Amino acid sequence: MNSTYSCWPVMLVVYNLPPSLCMKDEFTFLSMLIPGPKQPGNDIDIYLQPLIDELQELWNGVYTYDASTKKFFNLRAMLLWTINDFPAYGNLAGCATKGRYGCPICGENTHACWLKHSRKMSYCNHIRFLPINHPYRRKKYTSTRLRDKTLLCPTIPKGTEVVEQLRKVVNDFGKGRKKRRRDEEENTMWKKKSVFFSLPYWEVLVVRHNLDVMHVEKNVCDSIINTLLDCKGKSKDHYQSRLDLKDMGIMPHLHPYEEDNITRLPAGAYTLSKSDKKLFCKRLFDLKLPYGYSSNISNCVDVEKQKLIGLKSHDCHVLMQQLLAVAIRGIMEEGPRVAILRISKFFHGLCQRVVDKKEIIQLELEAAEILCKLEDYFPPSFFDPMIHLVVHLPREVRLCGPVQFRWMYHFER
Repeated sequence: MNSTYSCWPVMLVVYNLPPSLCMKDEFTFLSMLIPGPKQPGNDIDIYLQPLIDELQELWNGVYTYDASTKKFFNLRAMLLWTINDFPAYGNLAGCATKGRYGCPICGENTHACWLKHSRKMSYCNHIRFLPINHPYRRKKYTSTRLRDKTLLCPTIPKGTEVVEQLRKVVNDFGKGRKKRRRDEEENTMWKKKSVFFSLPYWEVLVVRHNLDVMHVEKNVCDSIINTLLDCKGKSKDHYQSRLDLKDMGIMPHLHPYEEDNITRLPAGAYTLSKSDKKLFCKRLFDLKLPYGYSSNISNCVDVEKQKLIGLKSHDCHVLMQQLLAVAIRGIMEEGPRVAILRISKFFHGLCQRVVDKKEIIQLELEAAEILCKLEDYFPPSFFDPMIHLVVHLPREVRLCGPVQFRWMYHFER
């Protein structure tokens, strides 16, 4: 369903309500509608300026009549955070969401390497998010994965530090401006100073922009399924990724080799045979689910071509947390299968309606362990920004509460 027209609604949600009411349609306000036909990009600040002026007025206080008490009072309100997908995150925050500084949370401490043949950045080395005394740091890896065990967990900059970094950034809005050169883009993670920093309280907020769990979960699910089924053009494991392994000198058992003038790619631990792919798809095709539990996923399964097509965000949500564990049972080597089962369990624990602080702290450690485990089996091309963002999701749950009040299902469905 491709469309050449794109318009952006800007909605406000009232959080000063009971949890059962604050995300309902009747308490969601459409503050403005940014017209198309193209997305505003970094120029979105120009459209948001009237909203920012009203938010500043609300912060100072507005003389308001209370119908229940029949009295006037001084109404004050503030913008707590923004909820958006990852490309819009970069437009609203004014930071990069790809390239060397593709992680807006790690910022300038992002660890990324350029894959010459795949022509993309890889975000690996998640061992640095583990405690210094963690057993993984002492373990001798048999996969010959290049890991710097001396790296420590990156510190997340505070709002005041971000403001200091933005002092030299000059905003240049308008479609006629000169495009930045690639070397200029790689030297800094900031593209502009966000209009939200004109709010007096914005720099002291711990979380200013939310990572959308809905889109992260969908992209992780798509990456895993397309790689397992080796979907052409969508799999993260291909000839170019194997050449990157050879250049990096890691995972020698996956290096391509010549045999009878034919280039062959050795099967990885996550590689499914043709019969296993058919069994994987057949299990999803034959599933019978309760009415209203999810859409009819069998409509998205092509058993003959061994691929899944047209999966929506909620389909990936159900697949990731419930059905993927059933579909891969007994058809893969134990190592990658356990890693995939752990990430399914991770998302299930992350999306609970009741948040336990001790469990969330444990999920932060679990996220880093899972990504380290995936690095043992999958090539570096698998680790795009969306896979890396998994490690930051528990922190936002710990600081901001359940994901049901901060994801995009309410606005996109």
